[in-house]
Amino acid sequence: MEEVEIIGTFESEETARGVAKALNAFFVWLMEGNREGDVPPFFDDFGLSTEDYVIDEGDIDWPETPRARVRGPKVAITAETSQTIDTLSELIEALGAFDVYQAEDEDEDED
Repeated sequence: MEEVEIIGTFESEETARGVAKALNAFFVWLMEGNREGDVPPFFDDFGLSTEDYVIDEGDIDWPETPRARVRGPKVAITAETSQTIDTLSELIEALGAFDVYQAEDEDEDED
């Protein structure tokens, strides 16, 4: 398992801030939340049903809660995972990112 960074570009920094806030709340709920009740509507503001993106507990391979950070109009999700890269990429695209890519490890090699 490795730490990956998935980056999505949005139309504005304001949109990116809203997406990062929703993603962080969603990630915390996935890791710590009560799954017995209704799924909180984290993504309603983006026209998505959060229920469609809930990851089963057995499919989560994160040792720590992923983080979503804003960099201008971009949102970067950092997660230690080998199983949920595609799921996280699809989610950030569904939230409105028009460009989604995984940051390359070579950036770290330049140091």
